[in-house]
Amino acid sequence: MVDLQDDAVLQQVHDVMERAKALDRPWHEAVPYDEFAKQARHDDPAERTEFAALFEDGRVVAASERWVPMEDNTHMFWGTVHVDPDHRRRGFGAELVKADAERARELGRTTLLAEFFVPGDDVESHPYRAFALAQGFEPGWVEFARHLALPVESDLLAELGASAASASRDYDVEVYAGRPPEQHLPGLCVLYGQLAVDAPTGDVAFEEESVTPERMAKWFDLEESVGRTRLTALAIHRDSGTVAAHSDLIVPAAPSRQVWQWGTFVHREHRGHNLGTAVKVANLERLQRDVTHRTVVRTTNADTNAHMVAINDRLGFEIVERLLAMTMPVSPR
Repeated sequence: MVDLQDDAVLQQVHDVMERAKALDRPWHEAVPYDEFAKQARHDDPAERTEFAALFEDGRVVAASERWVPMEDNTHMFWGTVHVDPDHRRRGFGAELVKADAERARELGRTTLLAEFFVPGDDVESHPYRAFALAQGFEPGWVEFARHLALPVESDLLAELGASAASASRDYDVEVYAGRPPEQHLPGLCVLYGQLAVDAPTGDVAFEEESVTPERMAKWFDLEESVGRTRLTALAIHRDSGTVAAHSDLIVPAAPSRQVWQWGTFVHREHRGHNLGTAVKVANLERLQRDVTHRTVVRTTNADTNAHMVAINDRLGFEIVERLLAMTMPVSPR
């Protein structure tokens, strides 16, 4: 495993991963090394980050990025392989998949998961998918990776916002830059936990994610340390004070020109009021009011998530690639 405190090796891991991610994906925007290193070293008791690397002539030629849930979904192990484009088709990827499976087995995990982007429309015959199948992975679920060109027409946002407001008269929509108020964090934790279960993931079942205000505060600390700005739109049920829906936009530090749409989720007991549209529109309006020099919002949605796909279609998101999730059973020792 890679020593996360070894900058010389971690820098090489970062560089290989970025070259691999950029192949055939001109829209890919590299994460600066300092930001990558802080994320890798982030202390999260609920999820451990690891990297494995293969070397040739003293240089990293392939790396696996791993996430290990520690408090929930402890039968799972995430591992995604990245091979330097100049060193492909030499068996490095297959060797790392075997190493990931062995590490998962060592930790008592029974399911290995991998996610990877597939450019173009021909998902079924794409070499990345064929490679995964050859290693023993099985199809999990597919997500659309979509981009929204900025700025969005203000008239469209106003129209969608007004329509959502008429269906959600019992709710107040609030948008916060940075940390949301402390009183809303427990309710936001509930939404994050439910999202892990309710997001469409084919036949792969997840437990609710263990999210606490303390864990969330560490996320905010990390974001601030790397210069990211989080915009959080919340729908608050007026009578009960329940956090009924949320949507997060992450604005990386300059010179990035992109924005990341992370989770959008509506509480199970508050669906049917157009709250998903309400929080997404409110966040985009705040983004366009306060943030300049951004050209695109990036997001992913499961292809079976018809409601969210419909919202994104209406806003103008366009499909640019797919994100494939695949699983491999790991037998015990």
